Amino acid sequence: MAQRLANSLTVLRALLAVPLLLALQGGWGWWAWGLLVCGALTDGVDGWLARRGGGGSLWGARLDPLCDKLLLLAPLLWLAGQGAGGADPGISPIPTPLWAVWLLLAREFLVTEWRSRQPTGAPAHWSGKLKTATQFLCFGFLLWPGAAQTLTTAVGGGLFWVALAMAWLSGIRYIKSNLA
Repeated sequence: MAQRLANSLTVLRALLAVPLLLALQGGWGWWAWGLLVCGALTDGVDGWLARRGGGGSLWGARLDPLCDKLLLLAPLLWLAGQGAGGADPGISPIPTPLWAVWLLLAREFLVTEWRSRQPTGAPAHWSGKLKTATQFLCFGFLLWPGAAQTLTTAVGGGLFWVALAMAWLSGIRYIKSNLA
């Protein structure tokens, strides 16, 4: 039962990406922020439920990181698009160059492809989980629609660089562990 609920929450997280993008595009900042927070919570809860149910399934090990990427790449690409042109006055554009966004996208696709070829699905290591948590925090700050946006954008922008470094370090760790 716990495993089924964990898998359902994983799928829900992926499905949240569409309304998140719609909320961002529609200028509904609080909805977008709430959907991102909801997605972050489902990530934590589904992992806890999977461990409580005796460990994750192969299906969950393969799908969970993909769902994380769908939910996290949606605001990343939207914010990058805002920085490249017509910025929404309610949300500050991502304070990073597009090459850094490309580096993060490249890592995510490379590691996802590598994990898909592993017989166990290559369950997440603590470094990958910490990277995902940092990305959720980064976008939580960047999408914050309330007061103090100058501060939250600065914090989110700084966390982006931390998340980018963590992404590549954890990606190298995944591949090195397989080669050993």
